[in-house]
Amino acid sequence: MSTEIMVRRCLEMKSKSGMVDDKTSEDALNRFDKYSIPILIPVFGYPSGTHVPYTCTNNSSSLPSIPKMKLLLRRCQTNECPSVDYFSKLCTENDDKDGLRFSLKENYCFRKHSKYPSSIVGSCKGILCLEDFYKTGNIVLWNPVTDELKSLPPSSIECPPDSDSTSFFTGGFVFDARSEDFKVLRHVLNGFAYDDGSYKSTLIQAELYSLKNDSWRRIVKPEEYQWPRSSLPISLNGSCYWKAFDCVVSFNFAEEVFSSLPLPGTNKCNRLLFDMDGKLGSFVITRDLEAVKQKRFDILLWESNKWRWSKVYSFVVKDGIRPLGFWGRDKCFLQGRNRQLLVFDLTTQKMMPLDMEEFSGAQSLVSFEESTVSISKIENNLQSSL
Repeated sequence: MSTEIMVRRCLEMKSKSGMVDDKTSEDALNRFDKYSIPILIPVFGYPSGTHVPYTCTNNSSSLPSIPKMKLLLRRCQTNECPSVDYFSKLCTENDDKDGLRFSLKENYCFRKHSKYPSSIVGSCKGILCLEDFYKTGNIVLWNPVTDELKSLPPSSIECPPDSDSTSFFTGGFVFDARSEDFKVLRHVLNGFAYDDGSYKSTLIQAELYSLKNDSWRRIVKPEEYQWPRSSLPISLNGSCYWKAFDCVVSFNFAEEVFSSLPLPGTNKCNRLLFDMDGKLGSFVITRDLEAVKQKRFDILLWESNKWRWSKVYSFVVKDGIRPLGFWGRDKCFLQGRNRQLLVFDLTTQKMMPLDMEEFSGAQSLVSFEESTVSISKIENNLQSSL
């Protein structure tokens, strides 16, 4: 039975019992059809034994919180300038009827680095770290407010003369409070091929950048080392995390220690790591085998003291919707089937589509602390402390 049919049956039962009126039922179904969004129905509204398309389990003691950080939405193209990356600031405002609402207020244009599209590495103290999308080793630090840009120096790792290819994957960007320094972790992959061009092997090395020294240095990595295979790395609390083949790898910048966590979910699912109000979270995405063109989003949080992932929310959506990330503990951002931006409030169980200009390309979100800080001034102050 499809989720839409179950939603209709549940709303019909609730309408007959007086739990919801006809207008509420009609509005909910219209939203489901228009945005392909999850319709959240309490479990008790379903007949006994019915597969429930949404299950909400609140394991958090104080669920809503208002973060101090802003959100930047990265967009590959806009109508204004189709060859330049834009970062749109998402602002919040209180609405007497709907509560907290989001709107796009300002675009930061990445004109100084428009030769190729960029990928977000991380954000820290008003500075964004970006790498080029094609993984050729170009990394910059950028303050969107002042438009100041700093290009990081070339890699410290020499390419083997018999290498057939070299790629760079940036693992994280943080401010290390212990050394009072901004640092970037990067993975350097050198590929080797047989004479017929078929794959032979890959040499993986790691290096660490220090803004205080303005240089890279090679660091020791575990023998069984896994670099990021997909999705963006997550940087929080002085460490970075990325999804590898069979585990989640973390790196502590202060200790310069690599470690691993178990992957959330099963082997038959996709995963996306995210920062949920300072805690490591993960979307676990699985296809709904009982319905066509549907998938289930499970939201899990990592509990380091219990060494396990705990599910806190679960809901079903139509295929074509993908998660982007969180703001605070209860605002889930999604990209819709027609590339519309959706905000799903887990506490109020409301979906808010955001009006925005047309664009092409994928979206991504990053938390951002607005600041007029000068990158060059920070660098000079750090170097003077040596």
